[in-house]
Amino acid sequence: MARSPDFQAIRIANYNRYMASTTQEYQRSSLLIDPHDRERVFEAFRRWGYLQAQLDPLGQYLAPQMVPELDIQGDFADEARRYYCGTIAAEFMHIPDPAKREWIQERLETESAPVDQKHILELLTKADLFEQVIQSRYLGTKRFSLEGVTALIPFLDEVLNDAAERGAVQVVIAMSHRGRLNVMVNTVGKTAADMFAKFEDVDPRSVLGGGDVKYHQGATGAFTGRNGQTINLHLVSNPSHLEAVDPVATGRVRAKQIRMGGEEKVLPVMIHGDAAFAGQGIWAETMNLAGVDGYTVGGGLHIIANNLIGFTTEPYETNSSRYSSDLAKRLPVPIFHVNSEDPDAVLRIARLATEYRYTFRSDVVVDLVGYRRHGHSEVDDPTITQPIRYARIKDHPPLHEIYAKRIGVDNSKRVQEITAEIGEAQKQATKLKKMPRLAKLPEYWDKYHGGRLKPEYDVETGISSEQVAQISDKLASYPKDFHIHPKIKKLLGSTRCTTRSCRKPVCSASNMDTAVIIPSPWFCGRRSSAILPMARRS
Repeated sequence: MARSPDFQAIRIANYNRYMASTTQEYQRSSLLIDPHDRERVFEAFRRWGYLQAQLDPLGQYLAPQMVPELDIQGDFADEARRYYCGTIAAEFMHIPDPAKREWIQERLETESAPVDQKHILELLTKADLFEQVIQSRYLGTKRFSLEGVTALIPFLDEVLNDAAERGAVQVVIAMSHRGRLNVMVNTVGKTAADMFAKFEDVDPRSVLGGGDVKYHQGATGAFTGRNGQTINLHLVSNPSHLEAVDPVATGRVRAKQIRMGGEEKVLPVMIHGDAAFAGQGIWAETMNLAGVDGYTVGGGLHIIANNLIGFTTEPYETNSSRYSSDLAKRLPVPIFHVNSEDPDAVLRIARLATEYRYTFRSDVVVDLVGYRRHGHSEVDDPTITQPIRYARIKDHPPLHEIYAKRIGVDNSKRVQEITAEIGEAQKQATKLKKMPRLAKLPEYWDKYHGGRLKPEYDVETGISSEQVAQISDKLASYPKDFHIHPKIKKLLGSTRCTTRSCRKPVCSASNMDTAVIIPSPWFCGRRSSAILPMARRS
């Protein structure tokens, strides 16, 4: 019997060949730079240094590329590498305006300002432990964890502080699944008990139409800056369509700016996934209008919460270039990549990005590079499709532990306190009788009143359980001579069994690459649907 090809090795080899060929496209054959000419040395690193930065915390992807222009030795080269080839990478030489390029290089080519490391550690600890408590209390429940990119929380904290000092009165945040619960608690200011109430099914009717992730609906809150200023926060509702929220949030920002009288008063912050940023066109269409009169909002912050994987797809299979952010280079906007496990560097870029937006009224893209500790959702087993990466993740400590050790702080007491606080919040959630309201409409909506649809508008959409079972049998079958993965075989078997018992839906679209939605009379009444899996694509 012929041996099956090593598809993982083939993919990596193809990727390496591709990257080698693209590298040759911009290399000049025999470029010689005088190592004593500081300006020419720095110019080379400003242009190409981002290709040699240390960005992947796990050291698996984004390895430094060979660039002949950077094959320079000497004190000037060492200094330039420290600025442009460390845990921060900057792409800004494509910007045609020399004033903007000089502004960026002046701020990068200097030592970073000090940061409040104890405050950073506190935020990282709260972010990591929030996820860990949910994992332990609600094992196997989807939450789309932020673990692996929890540096997003101190990043947002720094952005909000800086925006408050620059006169912002409201920040509109758009994001999809990943980290949404964490942002609601640790940025927007909702309580952990509010989040746990959803897991406890406090009011089962309130989740009808909720989809495959808690809190598709938005939230409002307030943030108090370090100098006492208050910013109103609005996390926009978003369906499962990831980037669909972009034009909605941008339109809301534009309307609020008109109402409040200035671009500096309302800041848009959009948080993207790496695969969605590279692959979904709606954000590109929206971003393309950023500088067009009638659409502009004076720039916004685009943050890629980059875990270097899209569901089960690795970076070299989701985008045709090195970075998922590369599509943004068609516009004259800066792109900053930063290793998420260097929180000090993360805060430096947060300050720089916010300052750039307010200085030039321009979009800024920040690529926050980390990893994903669990599967796409917590019910997936990522070791099936990414065994190498998840072997590294298995023993990789959470960021708050890494950072505490790095700054020489014993954080064990605070870990115990925060764990107890979150645990108590979970107990409070079990006693709630009504689902908490997470959002409040602005005052200008006070005069408007709505109501429920009339019962006669309801429509019968169900099919019989026999039809469901028949469709399920087809979906869960496979050729007898097909060598199926044992876990997939078990899943398909349970699918057939579960649908025949007509008790609950078997899975959501997030569990499989594709799914079929079947109107169902046996789940949640007349107007609901079940989602059954189809065979995974090869």
